[in-house]
Amino acid sequence: MQDLSRDLKRYCDGSPAQVVKAVYNHPALVGVIWYRVGRGFWLKRKNPLWMALLILNRLFYPLIRMYSGVELSPRVQIGPGLYIAHFGPTVIHPETVSGSDLTLLHGVTIGASTSGVPRLGNNVNVGAGAIIIGGITVGDNVHIGANAVVTRDVEGDCTVVGIPANPIPKS
Repeated sequence: MQDLSRDLKRYCDGSPAQVVKAVYNHPALVGVIWYRVGRGFWLKRKNPLWMALLILNRLFYPLIRMYSGVELSPRVQIGPGLYIAHFGPTVIHPETVSGSDLTLLHGVTIGASTSGVPRLGNNVNVGAGAIIIGGITVGDNVHIGANAVVTRDVEGDCTVVGIPANPIPKS
């Protein structure tokens, strides 16, 4: 529940009226809320009651995916502070692991390849249309530019852009 609370703080101040307004204005927030609820059920799935709730959660998932534009399995491990800025085709592989304060813009894909699944650090910002693929590690405090294709490890505290993504020299 703390993770969801921190997610909501990235969209609004957390008051009930602001949460309703944020849900209305940010369909992706519905996907984030559904993910957090499903993740809670997933973590307790050994209990038959929680497993039944997880099944119900997954039953309605296609509707939530259509409404929010977010493909986010409860198996994904994302720390608190997830912010998906826009409605759109955002896809995250179920085995992805991310730290806290992940920001995703429109049309981001985080996927697997034969080398594995990405691991993202804390405070990672991913620009619109970016693709992060393969068994790579993205460090803390990284900015990934719009339409960048990240296929290699990225050190922390840098910005990467391009196809393939390369760091921008610090000036």
